[in-house]
Amino acid sequence: MSQEATIRRGVRNAHYAAIPNHVFEDDRLSMEARWLLSYLLSKPDNWTVVIGDIIKKGNCGRDKARKMIAELVDVGYAEREQQRADGKFGASVLVIFDEPRPVSSAENASETGGVAFLPQTDLPATASPSPVSPSPVKSAHSNNSNSANTDDQNPREGAREASEREQEREDPRKIDAAFWALVKNWPQFDGMPKEPARRAWFALTAEERREAADRFPRWLQLLKAQKKSHTPAPSTYFGEKLWKDVPTEDEAAKPSNAMAAPFGKLWSATRISELLLPPTGIVAPPAKFEQMQIDAGKATLADVMAEKRMRAGWPAVNSMQERARSAQGSICPLVLEDAGQGFQAVHRDSDLLTAWQREHKRRGWPFPEGRLPEWIYFPAIESEGDLDFLVAEAVERYRERISDYLANRSKGDDHAA
Repeated sequence: MSQEATIRRGVRNAHYAAIPNHVFEDDRLSMEARWLLSYLLSKPDNWTVVIGDIIKKGNCGRDKARKMIAELVDVGYAEREQQRADGKFGASVLVIFDEPRPVSSAENASETGGVAFLPQTDLPATASPSPVSPSPVKSAHSNNSNSANTDDQNPREGAREASEREQEREDPRKIDAAFWALVKNWPQFDGMPKEPARRAWFALTAEERREAADRFPRWLQLLKAQKKSHTPAPSTYFGEKLWKDVPTEDEAAKPSNAMAAPFGKLWSATRISELLLPPTGIVAPPAKFEQMQIDAGKATLADVMAEKRMRAGWPAVNSMQERARSAQGSICPLVLEDAGQGFQAVHRDSDLLTAWQREHKRRGWPFPEGRLPEWIYFPAIESEGDLDFLVAEAVERYRERISDYLANRSKGDDHAA
């Protein structure tokens, strides 16, 4: 049977665009750039090129979309044109052509009679690009909402595009002045290279620069609270967008802790999280009576120290369990509230609770003593089978879920030490 492809066309009962064949055959363009060019050429003449639409329709990221646009510009199928209003420079727009223009002619774009958001697509061109540079189509601004052949535009992407257009309209001198105003009191900035920081600042959008400046004082306070001995350079602060680690004023106003009822979800999530941290309590050496038991062979040193470690190694947990015996709650971090929602209720007389007691003993953890409530919350098991295995698996699954929290807690403990 023949392996050659056969093209079968359907009934033409929909809208069609006339696109020159050389658009699909120009091997100077990648396949992705050819798709973008043909996609844009299929749109009406008053279509506004919006990068968010390209990202959505091309199922790609912003960097990929920009790379495809850059290909079209390099080959001559597109050029950027600066608008003027009342003698002042405005936002730049992207002009698309159905035949490539000599790249050198881009400098004459300002002499054309208008701005083209897309080229006309009335007639197909010949297979070979014409040596005559086509003029762009004169067209008014469009928000892509008045055309029957218009796709919905993502509002977030539209807002992002507006932010980028705002950045293009900014005065570079004002951007530079804002940079020096921000870094003039930067710790140890006098001995740092200035240009990398300045380039990183200019690479930000206008909104990012506002956020970076607004959150800078609280970022310094955060470093001080964490007892950091080194302040990152401005180039790192801007380049890695470290200000995003700082909570907004609204977030900072929210309570970070809450009183949790004993043996509830938040209380239990906090207790297990503390047990997953290394023990911090002081474990005393064997007392005289304990040493006598060891010498008499009635106990081993390992068993004695394990018992002492369990009772003294996690003072926060011991305090929680002591308060719980008198039905008192404990202050718990709200950041664990979501993780605690995945805990399951375990009956005090069930085999599953006995398995949890064994898991605590295996890990050397203290287990709540005294009369327990009817239901206690623990990390959920996800299947049936050997309970000891399932319980151990649930602990590790919970550890993984709160790994960021545990890492931050460990860092805080290190600074406190």
